[in-house]
Amino acid sequence: MDVVLRPINDRFFHEQVLPFLSRAMGDAAGALESLLDGLGDGQARMLCERMLSTALPGGLNSVDADPWADLVDRLAFLLWTEGPAGWEVSREHAGYADAWDEALHLALMLEEPNYPYWDTRAAREVRDAFRLRPLPDMGLASLLAGHWDPFPEFPPDRVFVTQGRGEYFPAMNFAFADWSWRPARAVAHWQVNMPRKLERLLVREQARMKLPALPEKDEVLGYWLGRLPQPPPLTVAFSGLGPRAANWIRELGALTAHIREAALAKQGLAALVTKGTTVRI
Repeated sequence: MDVVLRPINDRFFHEQVLPFLSRAMGDAAGALESLLDGLGDGQARMLCERMLSTALPGGLNSVDADPWADLVDRLAFLLWTEGPAGWEVSREHAGYADAWDEALHLALMLEEPNYPYWDTRAAREVRDAFRLRPLPDMGLASLLAGHWDPFPEFPPDRVFVTQGRGEYFPAMNFAFADWSWRPARAVAHWQVNMPRKLERLLVREQARMKLPALPEKDEVLGYWLGRLPQPPPLTVAFSGLGPRAANWIRELGALTAHIREAALAKQGLAALVTKGTTVRI
């Protein structure tokens, strides 16, 4: 299984996607008709009209499942822009894709000071539990595991499913699914706090190795923060990263770069756990 992160237009998601999905829970046909009024994208309009031609009164069960999945995939995971005819899919924009388990491992290293990343078995147990019940307030790790913040007005696992994961508890303001998103303000907050979290990870590793200093610390941090184009060759293998330390440093750099680019563009982020190994990035 892979996970994909893609930038999203914050205003489009707030003004079009969220109201559409909320209304579709009880009135799918009405939601499709309302969505059509604001869309200039030919593919999305075709999918809406196809479902309206066969829709029955009611919620999601009243429309065909295949075009519904295609429409939600297009609305939630592509970058949109407002044009003369309405909202349209913007230019192609490369996203981030990685093995879900590895991306979650990197995110937990970044977000959770007590994550036992150096212990293979213990770290896997944490990740497996996190996938079954993502914890809130864990930044990027929570997003990758499908936790919703802000809490949605609809059950997200009823909208879109790839692995069959999901819970929705309105009384607890808790929801997670195989997909999730974060608004631009959350992504900007992550970016502001990124240097502190990355430096904390390096300090933690230095303490674990019982070294007076990490020779490549400044260069690794500079790469992760986008100040250097390439990571340095490692003279000391990071003990918590093992023999793949160099690869993981590159992968964490790719992940932080994606957050940085979205923050600079004032975009939100959407995450999707894919059905198989084929992903669209």
